Amino acid sequence: MLSRIISALVLATGIVAILLFTPPWALGLVVLLALFLCVGEYQKMARPDASGFERTAFLLACLAVVCWPAIAKYIEPAYSHGVAFLVAFMVLAVSRLARPLPLEGALNKFGLDAAGLIYLGATFPFVFLLRDRPDGGWTLVMVMGITFLSDTGGYFAGRFLGKHKLYPAVSPKKTIEGLFGGLALAVAAAFAARHFFPGHGHLTVLDCIVMGIVGALFAVTGDLFESLIKRSTGVKDSGNLIPGHGGMLDRIDGLLFCGPFCWFYLELFAG
Repeated sequence: MLSRIISALVLATGIVAILLFTPPWALGLVVLLALFLCVGEYQKMARPDASGFERTAFLLACLAVVCWPAIAKYIEPAYSHGVAFLVAFMVLAVSRLARPLPLEGALNKFGLDAAGLIYLGATFPFVFLLRDRPDGGWTLVMVMGITFLSDTGGYFAGRFLGKHKLYPAVSPKKTIEGLFGGLALAVAAAFAARHFFPGHGHLTVLDCIVMGIVGALFAVTGDLFESLIKRSTGVKDSGNLIPGHGGMLDRIDGLLFCGPFCWFYLELFAG
């Protein structure tokens, strides 16, 4: 437990410092590093037999989509999210045609790569989109707070109070009591942002409750989805990068689902 807490605090402090005290391009480098790690972890789970050529093609496809917000700034509207996925699809298709043998497994390999592309490509860009909002550094800190505190609340409430399993087929350790503990801390994170973060005083009580509860539910969904990938591929953790947490994908799986929801909510309802 101690290693889990220490590594979480160190990681959170470093990310917050980058978000608030460095230029936006520094976050871009961090996101790209996280993407490189997540791409490697996904392929290690889903495609452990992938060749170096296949791994490179998958990485390039993911970069084409994840970097869409940055690229679009220079050639907007020609390079939309949809066009980015088209480019990435073409990269995967051409790379599969370049190395088609054995034909019997070609479609399965393509399907696993395409699933990974959708998973990472549909979610990662929202980190950039959140950062591009007014006071976007603080907004990302809020979203991270909702995500990571929901995980922390779920861990401790589940550890000390958990009796009823939430979804044992996919994640045997998660409990209903842990879920409610996570929801409580996530709402607290949203209210803390409302009261203390620059540019977030306009959030209403309803905004904080909705983003806290629904954002936490999306974070739990992201965690469960990654657990589904791990269980279907027979691995315990996506990696061993972070003591007490596993790999990079283990650490940000909830953020990849919570981030898009919070961005849409803020764009549609909270200005």
